[in-house]
Amino acid sequence: MRTDTTFEIDLTEEQIAFFHDNGFLSIERITTDEEIEWLKGIYNQLFDERAGEEKGLYYDLAAPRGHDGREVLPQVLGPDITIPELRESNHYRNALKLSKQLLGDDEKVRAGGHMIFKPARYGAETPWHQDEAYWSPDVYLNSLSVWMPLDEATVESGCMQFIPGSHKGDLCWHRHIDNDPLIHGLMTDDVDPSKAVACPLAPGGATFHSYRTLHHTAPNTTDNPRRAYILVCSGPEKKRDTPAPRPWSEQEREAMKKAGLDVPLL
Repeated sequence: MRTDTTFEIDLTEEQIAFFHDNGFLSIERITTDEEIEWLKGIYNQLFDERAGEEKGLYYDLAAPRGHDGREVLPQVLGPDITIPELRESNHYRNALKLSKQLLGDDEKVRAGGHMIFKPARYGAETPWHQDEAYWSPDVYLNSLSVWMPLDEATVESGCMQFIPGSHKGDLCWHRHIDNDPLIHGLMTDDVDPSKAVACPLAPGGATFHSYRTLHHTAPNTTDNPRRAYILVCSGPEKKRDTPAPRPWSEQEREAMKKAGLDVPLL
């Protein structure tokens, strides 16, 4: 059951400067323990129901679309579309508030969410990538992601890892996991993992990262699930004069068309 306890938080000038210098930030808490318990119930319900699967809002990020094997990295898109009450949570409110501080305090900043599940003992890795690789080639982005675990997130269970300063470079070349365009998950080989900084978190902590920051989560080799709720907070976008090349997106569209999969690419 959700409580009405309000949890307030602000970022310091030092934290804001760290984010802009490094492209990521980790904080110990963004919501309460009570709200985490409430969110776990909603999270489990959405995955048990495969919420929105018929609309392309549920699928396995690390396996071919439409596969019928064991799911290793399932995802639910737009959980707040199914359960609007999520937008009233401390998590949602604080993520939006702190994102405005990092992006610039603009009332036009908006948020949309997704949930990613790494099952105990066999949850797949999320390979190194930049979020921009998934998004529209027609605009310049002004976005960041707020990643919050509902379970203890360790290196062994799949906490977030970042390459400091990578947000200051260009978009890397990406390819589909296993070079299979029916797998929505992307990865890049243009990364030096020795530079990675891991950010373990207790439930209710959060990381923030820029749309161009290289990041990764390892496989879940522990006996516990790793549940994560991500909010993408975006300010106004600027239209590009010429679309940026995203050949991996075209490859996925063609592969889905050939496979007869009428699923929107979200």
